[in-house]
Amino acid sequence: MGKLEVIFKIRLAYPVLLMGATEPPAVVHFADTGNTVRLEAPQYVAAPIQSEGFEQMTLHVERECTDEQGRDTSDSNSERLHIKQDAAKAFWQLFEAIREFPLRNEGTIFMYPVVPSEDIRSNPLVGGCESQWIYEGESLERTKTDKGIPAIEITDGQWAAAVKRLANGQPVPVYTRFALDAIYFAEHDPARGIIMACAAWETALRYYLATVASKRDPVYLLASKLVGIPRLYEFAKAARGGPLFYDWIDEATGLERALESHRQRMEKLGGVRNRLLHEGEMKLSEMAATDHALAVLSAIEWLFAGP
Repeated sequence: MGKLEVIFKIRLAYPVLLMGATEPPAVVHFADTGNTVRLEAPQYVAAPIQSEGFEQMTLHVERECTDEQGRDTSDSNSERLHIKQDAAKAFWQLFEAIREFPLRNEGTIFMYPVVPSEDIRSNPLVGGCESQWIYEGESLERTKTDKGIPAIEITDGQWAAAVKRLANGQPVPVYTRFALDAIYFAEHDPARGIIMACAAWETALRYYLATVASKRDPVYLLASKLVGIPRLYEFAKAARGGPLFYDWIDEATGLERALESHRQRMEKLGGVRNRLLHEGEMKLSEMAATDHALAVLSAIEWLFAGP
């Protein structure tokens, strides 16, 4: 058995104010994985390029492992040893604690995002990240990831459509906003992405029943006030004429497979949300939250495209 240390040097995406340089490191031990994460206080270290981020934080993930594990720098081995996952978890837990203290003691809420990303590189607090794999004092690998600055793309078509929508007094519906937020959070905070996807679907169902279906039968206005997505969906099915995507699936176009996948995601969405709420945390497979959010967007489009 030998000592493995993986060092992460992180560029914070937000500047740090009034931070000293003598704070002791924060230490988080994960008994289930055997990893110990040591997080040093942010320090000012000039970045070669400003877009790489602001202050630098150094995280150390340390553990005992076999020689075979210690010399294997592959992503699959890192995944098995939970190196990146535990680094990411300790990182957001630290900032969650930092943000919670002034709320509880001073009534102050600092407006920067704290999300439980499973990969530290996808955390919105991280502007860039370098890592170094060291086993028994020997540096075996260095990697660097620069996230860059997200860009807002505006094409002629997008601008014209936005101008027309605002001129007609038709802002983006709230359920669509929720669904778009779900896709954003699916990458940074999958659990929150699931919650937002459910909020988007429930809001869309209520709006459809209250404003579209009720024009044909007032009973749908009463139905829009019911509690629970399953009950709302049953009334929406009756008003729309059938279950999700029933009139869109066309074997000749090859669209059936994608829509069937979306339908399966929608059938599972409520159960995923309930397990999350009842258990507090749950493990989601990679891209699962994004797939659910995309399914909700398709379901909303189908719902309002019908009679």
